Amino acid sequence: MDLREAYEKDKELKEKFLTALESQHKFDDSMIAKSDRCVLGVWLYGEAERKFKFLKSYKPALEAHDAFHTQAAKVARQINLGEYDSARALLADGTAFNKTLAALGAALIMLKKDAKI
Repeated sequence: MDLREAYEKDKELKEKFLTALESQHKFDDSMIAKSDRCVLGVWLYGEAERKFKFLKSYKPALEAHDAFHTQAAKVARQINLGEYDSARALLADGTAFNKTLAALGAALIMLKKDAKI
């Protein structure tokens, strides 16, 4: 698993949200909330759990990923409701969305280091 590439896929959600604010595109927010459906989530809940669940960095990575998807689903819901200003505010610097994205990146770096992958 290329953790950097998988992280970048989740990170792309921010750009998709920003584009959707302009085009008024809708999202399946219930699917975005499910952290076990994206490439990284499938790996974290599958192969990584089998191989690395005993590493001290595994659970923080899993929790950070879950937290990111929770925040991403909130943004998607606001977009779907047509609350574009609210959605923009949720994507601003220093928000929970950006903090969870940064925390996910840091947690994956630790997991990569501990798992030697």
